[in-house]
Amino acid sequence: MIWGAISFGLLIIRRPLSIGTLRLIDGMLNEIRTDATAGHLCLASSLILNESPLPIRFFYKEDPQHANDTGFRFYSGHETDEFLLEDNAACVAPLDCMERLDPSICELVKQSQVGSVWERLPNSNHWVPVHDYQIPD
Repeated sequence: MIWGAISFGLLIIRRPLSIGTLRLIDGMLNEIRTDATAGHLCLASSLILNESPLPIRFFYKEDPQHANDTGFRFYSGHETDEFLLEDNAACVAPLDCMERLDPSICELVKQSQVGSVWERLPNSNHWVPVHDYQIPD
């Protein structure tokens, strides 16, 4: 395993990585679309971006934090409050990689405005808007 802050061009991960995960990420980064005119990065739970990834089941769009940030935040739905406080809870990733991991989010990403929240229902592939979730500050 490799440990530490590892930078692959646009992707920074602060957690243990095996060679298999490094190859997966490197392959994704080699195929990133370059036609983006605005931000192209997002935050994703490390439970989604690991060797045994859980599916994306919840995401929202907040105000971008910098010029390269899309504002999208992706989660598996299995993150606990304690997990989210850990240093390795989230990874910075290109939005394009997330869309390739789960193509069902592509149309939702295109239509989402700041404040949009989406959830995939249990035992379903259908996304539904969430209206009672307060996006964290």
